[in-house]
Amino acid sequence: VTVIGGHAGITILPLFSRVEGASFSDEELEAITVRTQFGGDEVVAAKAGAGSATLSMAYAGYVFTENALKAMRGEDVVQCAYVESDLTDAEFFASPVKFGKDGVEEILPLGELSDYEKSWFDKMLPELKKQIQKGQDFVNK
Repeated sequence: VTVIGGHAGITILPLFSRVEGASFSDEELEAITVRTQFGGDEVVAAKAGAGSATLSMAYAGYVFTENALKAMRGEDVVQCAYVESDLTDAEFFASPVKFGKDGVEEILPLGELSDYEKSWFDKMLPELKKQIQKGQDFVNK
């Protein structure tokens, strides 16, 4: 599933409309969207605060690194990455990115979002910009 936006809570926007052959009721779509956004919190709660979703993060890191190495070897690779971007008015944004031998070659356009995804996008962007500013403020202390 293509996921755009940010890394926490409502800034995570899965694009289930792009899953070929999938069809979801409004209730199912809401449930899987929220679960995708807050799945890490669910894991922390299940571990009674004694850990996080480290296996998920490790696997994501492995997949990203494997694809980056493929790109460095000259293979065509498109994967989502959180990068400095002008796709939105947020300074950084996760979206599909084409990678090549020298790293990021092209930040790909978002394409069409469903009405449901557009509504989440509109909620997500102000929160993402706040999170970016918070990170920049921390770094610049």
